[in-house]
Amino acid sequence: MGLTLFTYLAAAIMIFMALQKKHRGRGPDTRTFRLAALLSAAYAICLATGYFMAESYQDTAVTLLRWAAALAVASYIAFFRLSLTYPYAKRVIPVDIALVALVGTVIWRIVFTSSYLEQVRRTGLEYIRLEGPEYSLFSIAGAAIGMLAVIVFFARAIPLKSRVYRQQLFVISTSILGSIVYGFIIAIYLPQHGFNTIYPIGGLSGLIAVLGVNYAFSSTRLFHTPTVIKTVASRLAILVLFAAPLGFLLGVLMLFRLSMPLVVLAVSAASFLLFGRWADTFAQGRFGSARDEEAREEIEASIAHLDLSTGREDVLGKLAGIMADEFGSSWFSVLSEDDAGGLSRVYPGKEEVVVAMPDSPAIATITSLERSIILKTDVVADPEFALHKTTLLEFIESVSAEAIILAREGRRIVGVFLFGPKRSGADYDALDYKTFQAIYGKLFVVAYYVRHVAREELLDTVEKEIGLADQIVRSMQESIDPIIHPSVDASFICRSTRQLGGDLFDSVRISDDRWFFVVGDVSGKGLNASMSMVILKSMIRTLLREEKDFIKLVSRTNTFIKDHLPRGTFFAGVFGFVALDKGSVYFLNCGIPAIFFRSSGLDTIVEVQGDGKMLGFVRDLEPFLKTRKLALPPGSGLVISTDGIIEAENIRGERYGKEKLVRIIAENKGAGAQEIVDAVLKSANAFTDNKLEDDITMFAINFHGRKEKKS
Repeated sequence: MGLTLFTYLAAAIMIFMALQKKHRGRGPDTRTFRLAALLSAAYAICLATGYFMAESYQDTAVTLLRWAAALAVASYIAFFRLSLTYPYAKRVIPVDIALVALVGTVIWRIVFTSSYLEQVRRTGLEYIRLEGPEYSLFSIAGAAIGMLAVIVFFARAIPLKSRVYRQQLFVISTSILGSIVYGFIIAIYLPQHGFNTIYPIGGLSGLIAVLGVNYAFSSTRLFHTPTVIKTVASRLAILVLFAAPLGFLLGVLMLFRLSMPLVVLAVSAASFLLFGRWADTFAQGRFGSARDEEAREEIEASIAHLDLSTGREDVLGKLAGIMADEFGSSWFSVLSEDDAGGLSRVYPGKEEVVVAMPDSPAIATITSLERSIILKTDVVADPEFALHKTTLLEFIESVSAEAIILAREGRRIVGVFLFGPKRSGADYDALDYKTFQAIYGKLFVVAYYVRHVAREELLDTVEKEIGLADQIVRSMQESIDPIIHPSVDASFICRSTRQLGGDLFDSVRISDDRWFFVVGDVSGKGLNASMSMVILKSMIRTLLREEKDFIKLVSRTNTFIKDHLPRGTFFAGVFGFVALDKGSVYFLNCGIPAIFFRSSGLDTIVEVQGDGKMLGFVRDLEPFLKTRKLALPPGSGLVISTDGIIEAENIRGERYGKEKLVRIIAENKGAGAQEIVDAVLKSANAFTDNKLEDDITMFAINFHGRKEKKS
């Protein structure tokens, strides 16, 4: 029974792979793979069920095992059909007709005659089979069709120019070969040597082939050989050092607790939960990605420490040296958005050269893409690029690049980093892609610097990096859509007490009566916090254009902080929508310390923020997010503040606190939003003797009632 469960599990996995929707754009090849996977799953189910029923229902068991054999041969025929056309998805109708006829013949001879199998029964844990006169013929024929598919895949891979397609075909041929070898060992070799209790796990042979094809369909980047070796080594370490000993101990426990299967099941589950993560951490630390992570952190640090005050040519020259050392690229080039909206090459060379005009198809295509990192192999092999494949390849060929990183600000492309062919002649692989992802945030800062700051007239007035970075931060802080409407009076302050900081305020106009806003504080101080704020603000605007679901917007922001900002970065803030047409504000608290609501009817001030989870700590934050709605009757108002005001201390070590903030808001009940902000700031400065130490961000909005907006 235990071995049968493994086969049912394998069948479930194959059905899942057949029905998933990620293999778009391959047409007939996708349908052929799904057919092969479903046939393999049906084979596994019939095989497991047939052997399970062999003790009490022998006639039914024989029928199921015959169907299993026919389905196994049919699955290899489907893989052979795939070998004729993949990856170009061609239609070969005469071949399809011939193969369907062959499948029909196989089913007739195996299922509806006794040529393949005459009888099967189970005695205890052993299976006794009476095989038909053509058993060997059908077994050899099925294996031969599978081997023919292996040979065709291998032969077609050799002349292919695309190395990623070549890799895919090699993976598929190897997996089908592994399936055939596994089937021979389990179904023929071991039973001939007395091991006939393992017949039920013969159904796992189809899983090997399906896994290989599924991986090949999904793989659009070349293997990084050292990474593959480390991955295999880590899995072997888990198997040898943890899985095998644990499985042996649980097997012994099973022998002594046959009458208490639930106890064994509970102990098994607890053991795997307890030791599984430990084993994976152990293996990854010695063989896996831990060292790769350290290398990525080193290159991040190298880019972060570029001295931006030395000028554009020097900064980009040093960046090119870092890229050449890390990726082995033969050349490195940088494009920047020009004043007309096109792309011009700003490095190498002192003169800017137009590469793409604003109305060119290339600009329209790359701005519409959701990915910011594009490898040429992805464009060639990934069906997600099928719609834009021709235009993208033309652009890539025109700049002679093999990898592209797009620096986005909303839907605008402010910069493009181009990587030439590797000096070794190899393609950019999966490890390179992960490194590109890790350094994307740092490259965005460089692209923003080149586009908005690195101008000769500005560089003449800037002598230090801190001043240059401050220009970037100020430019981003001032790039907002102010909330201007007859129904409201809104104002904000976002100020760093040390010239550079991580506090953030942004508002984006959604419609005539609606605005999105975000108020918060990025962890850290100085330049690093400021650059993280710049990147985060730009990314939130990008996500706002793509994501209509409020909770998913915040969840994706959390994922971006976790994956792309420096390790340990977190964000405490609030995301909100002001809906003036409904007289309401919707907000999601993410750890903001103070949200105060002033009600005109109750003549009181209420703290309304509730509980909130900071972004950047938990990878999956969506279950913890909850949108709140707050009605804004005429005469009401809202004040939101980061911790810069509340945690301000005087010389005696006393905190300003929420009580003083509430008192100042109450004292300025009839004042405008700007007056409230000024009053709070004046009070805090007086309390600290003009020595505010932390960054300050505050947002105030007064609602006057719904009014028609003047044209």
